[in-house]
Amino acid sequence: MSVETLVENPQIPAESAPVLSAAFDSANFDQSVMSTYARFSLALERGEGCRVWDTQGREYLDFVAGIATCTLGHAHPAMVETVTRQIQTLHHVSNLYYVPVQGQLAKWLIDHSCADRAFFCNSGAEANEGAIKLARKYAHTVL
Repeated sequence: MSVETLVENPQIPAESAPVLSAAFDSANFDQSVMSTYARFSLALERGEGCRVWDTQGREYLDFVAGIATCTLGHAHPAMVETVTRQIQTLHHVSNLYYVPVQGQLAKWLIDHSCADRAFFCNSGAEANEGAIKLARKYAHTVL
């Protein structure tokens, strides 16, 4: 099933449909993705540990994975197993609800740090906003 068919008929397909069915074409990519980065002419397809492979099958060491969530490497079996197990239970739940394991993690973090409470965020922007709000509240309450 093509992407065009899925767009024209957005019902859930009876079987899994691949999103990418053709060879990589940077011109098509550049037409669809905003040009906010000066990208290297390298199309990465998969990763394992500290190594990544491009769409031509060439292997590279991934020296920049630490800028995001890959500091533990790509596709580590223990991480894949843990993430799979969690997604089979809950993928993402808003902070509007109690999530018992979130409370357990907060307790562990408090017990192993100088903090007396934990605040969970969805992103770095949210974390920065929270830090600014906490600083303002502290200044108004204490000072």
